[in-house]
Amino acid sequence: MTVGGRECIAVFDAGTTAVKVCLFAPDASLLACSVQEYSLDTRGACVEAPAERYLAAVRDGLADVTTRVPDARIAAVGLTTQGETLVPVDRAGEPLRPFLVWLDGRAEDEAAALRGSFSAQDFYEATGLPGATGALPLAKLMWLRRNEPDVFSRTYKFLLLEDYLIFALTGRFVSEPSVQTSSGWFHLGKDGAWDDALRAAGIPAQLLPDVLECGQTAGTVTDEAARRFGLPAGIPVLTGAMDQTAAALAAGCGDGVVTETTGTALVAAACTASPVFSRGHHVTIYRHVRRGEYLYLPIGSTAGMALRWFRDEFCPDLPAGGAGYAALDRMAALSPPGSNGVLFLPYLSGCVDPDACEQAKAVFFGASLSTGRGDFARAVLESTAFVLADFLDMLDALGCPCREVRSLGGGASSALWQQIKADVCGRSLTVPACREATAQGAALLAAWGCGMLPAGEVPQRPAAAVYAPEPGNKEAYRAARERFSALYRAVRPLF
Repeated sequence: MTVGGRECIAVFDAGTTAVKVCLFAPDASLLACSVQEYSLDTRGACVEAPAERYLAAVRDGLADVTTRVPDARIAAVGLTTQGETLVPVDRAGEPLRPFLVWLDGRAEDEAAALRGSFSAQDFYEATGLPGATGALPLAKLMWLRRNEPDVFSRTYKFLLLEDYLIFALTGRFVSEPSVQTSSGWFHLGKDGAWDDALRAAGIPAQLLPDVLECGQTAGTVTDEAARRFGLPAGIPVLTGAMDQTAAALAAGCGDGVVTETTGTALVAAACTASPVFSRGHHVTIYRHVRRGEYLYLPIGSTAGMALRWFRDEFCPDLPAGGAGYAALDRMAALSPPGSNGVLFLPYLSGCVDPDACEQAKAVFFGASLSTGRGDFARAVLESTAFVLADFLDMLDALGCPCREVRSLGGGASSALWQQIKADVCGRSLTVPACREATAQGAALLAAWGCGMLPAGEVPQRPAAAVYAPEPGNKEAYRAARERFSALYRAVRPLF
């Protein structure tokens, strides 16, 4: 890193199976990005990762991006991570066991105990989370207390992944509200710890880190962290935001703009100042990066994951990676809107929204002797569009009407998939210029927090692409969506 070189912000975006290390200019334009993949250790319902695996990915990614931008002068660090993933640490900040990753569902018995302590509606209105499951961090702390008492007794703080990265960089135990919302112990109305939940779980409040607002200075890079990661000592480290909230910030979610992320899962986001805690189906509500703002987050468990499953299991002749997905697009493009009558229910790992049904399964329906692989491939793509259309209807009913959809995630790189979603939803879909919206959101928070940009300013850039609905496809997709909904209603009792 060159003294007097190009000033920039380093962002560490820690996802489920990779850390993206990005360099951004002070105006939050992307300079370089390095993807460092890592594995997870799985055993039944247990999903873990040692702390060093995350730290090594950060170190290696930073070395890579600074090679690509040799005149980089890193002046600040921003962070964004997955929610829920947590680790107990001792007073020196040393992990006492591997991280319990958000996918880990071992604490189902403890979650059942929590469900017995609070009504579903009370839990939802306090936390914004649809319910207590075995993946909930609060339930996992109960599991640790019962099953690893030696670890629990030595714990000084329980840290989520973003909190741990902040400690590794600054030596301070600090968190922020958006990632804390994923825990089950954060009360949206109080904008802080939910004492009743902590008491019910038997967790002392002093075991949690201090909470600062998103985009505040958590500390500065220590000499030890500077040596470990190759960063300048003394530069500020800013609190970030959970990945979905960071992406929504960068994409301009709000004022009629809804974001949709087609990645492993499908997630929509709509911003509100007055969340409605419905008494029917519970849509996830998160604290946004700004106090007094919240995000509705309808979730579809599988989107890109379903397409990858189809490629791997039904198309072993196709290559891996982007080339394989491009081949799927070409195959699906040969099938007309409506996939020649083939429908796909994309519930390979249950249904979260618009219907909470953990037992839901995936279904192909409507095949005949004339059905080809392209019809099945297109049906997988169309299924995501049907679910997204349901999400937009849900958000409209909650008081968040949509005038524009901004598309994020790997799925946004498929022109065919984007056009299908635009046609089914009857709305234009815009793909922002920066493909790394999650990291860009953290860069904006860092730039605001250290004065590189005026607070709240989001530089405007031309869109990468805009997909408008094709009027000629409207009727075919109206009929196909009705059949999709009818199919789900028909088979749901079988789940």
